Amino acid sequence: MEYKAFFKSGQNLFKNFDVKYAVFEDKGSFFIESEICGGFFREISFLGNCGEEKATETAKLFAEKRVHPLHIEDIISDMRF
Repeated sequence: MEYKAFFKSGQNLFKNFDVKYAVFEDKGSFFIESEICGGFFREISFLGNCGEEKATETAKLFAEKRVHPLHIEDIISDMRF
């Protein structure tokens, strides 16, 4: 397992917590690991073999939009990689 990129969303008026997003590769497949900072909730979502660039762009978008880790798996399943 090798980490490729890290992103962090900031707090806003509606969400008073930060979320960290990390892209990692394991055996040719990419994943997004997300966790609420200071909490115990952590989620790992499978992206497949979409490539490092697409995986990084996706994680960056999630950070910009402040996507909660609970919703990432559903969003990824709606995206057509």
